[in-house]
Amino acid sequence: MLSSDFPSPPQMLSLDVLMVAFHETELSPSCRSVLISLDPKALVQWVPTVQKGIAQIESGNSYDVIVLDCRKEGWEWEQVRQIQQKDKVAVILEIVKIHEGESDREKIAEDTVGYRVDETMAPTVLKWVLQQAQERKRFLADQEQLRSQLGEAAYKIEMADVASTVLHNVGNVLTSVTVAANMVESVIDQSSVSLVNRMAELMKAHDEDLGTYLTEDPKGKRIPLSLEKLGNHLIEEQQAIIKEMKGLVRNIHHMKQIIASHQTMAKSAGKAEQISLVDVLSHALELSFQPGDAEWITIDRDYQAVPIVLADQHQLLQILVNLLRNAKQAMRQQAQDNHVLKLSLKYQNEDETSVLLIQDSGMGIAPEHLSKMFTRGFTTKKDGNGIGLHSSILAIQNMGGSMHVQSDGLGRGATFTLVFPVQKEVVQS
Repeated sequence: MLSSDFPSPPQMLSLDVLMVAFHETELSPSCRSVLISLDPKALVQWVPTVQKGIAQIESGNSYDVIVLDCRKEGWEWEQVRQIQQKDKVAVILEIVKIHEGESDREKIAEDTVGYRVDETMAPTVLKWVLQQAQERKRFLADQEQLRSQLGEAAYKIEMADVASTVLHNVGNVLTSVTVAANMVESVIDQSSVSLVNRMAELMKAHDEDLGTYLTEDPKGKRIPLSLEKLGNHLIEEQQAIIKEMKGLVRNIHHMKQIIASHQTMAKSAGKAEQISLVDVLSHALELSFQPGDAEWITIDRDYQAVPIVLADQHQLLQILVNLLRNAKQAMRQQAQDNHVLKLSLKYQNEDETSVLLIQDSGMGIAPEHLSKMFTRGFTTKKDGNGIGLHSSILAIQNMGGSMHVQSDGLGRGATFTLVFPVQKEVVQS
């Protein structure tokens, strides 16, 4: 094994030692030897009086060990002990006079703050106290380093979570963008614009007798009527394309807002504003359902007049889109011809909240899964990642609201309940 494979010995840190009521010449040679031999060398500060020792402690200076000379008159020492006990940082060692007849065990007394030791035992105890202080200081330094590493790891996990949530929410919107783009492509591909060019060529070929051609020739007589029908058809095509393009522009704007919102969340909470739940819910329905879905899903709306709420509009839109698409997928997996999605919006006067219920007739949730639905990484989908519901409940909670789920079991559908604090001054109809 290479030498580099062996763990390096723990690095000791330099101690800050306060010697109170000492002159350097008054410290015994044995105690002085202990201080000198300490590795790394201790930073020792000597103060000649109790008052100066107290002043040093009260000024905020930090010490690892405080040594008190109690061989002199020292009723004030209790003040030093009380001041130090507030922070419980340093170990206090008090050196007292020799008492005849005491055993070695009786020459050392320990309490919650430190030790009181006979001067004959001072060198041994001082060495042990300094070693213990070094170990404690190294442990605290390692603890702080570990706390810093854990904080950095937590930050990276949080940023990864933000990135995953961005991808998840942008993916939801991209589904709508893809559907709209495919529809525009289909309309253009099947457009009747080419017929305009064909009629123009026919009229050009009869340029010299155009009037006679349009009024007497069987083919020519059909051109005015065909142009009228073609014009109406092209207007319908144009309106359909304009509608889808407006949706595309809005969805692209929404994706930009999703990214901006999460960039903001990386630094602080999202921007809260007064919003209409009905408006945001309507937008979420547009993003989540297509016209063809009406063939197998009936949306039952029960909207009561509720006050506006204070929330991050784009975050809330992401949450509702995620919940609605989950409901749609759950209903698709439940084999039946017709499904009902119930949307309920009401005001609870007793706790001054607006409550939104999203109830589907889908495959439901197993009882053992209910408590895990909002857990990060938990999913019952084969292609799921367990991000959507977890990030949704965190966002709702950051807005001051809450979210709950209820299901009577597999095959019995599920109900998600969102509760929001309201702005009572304004009521929407």
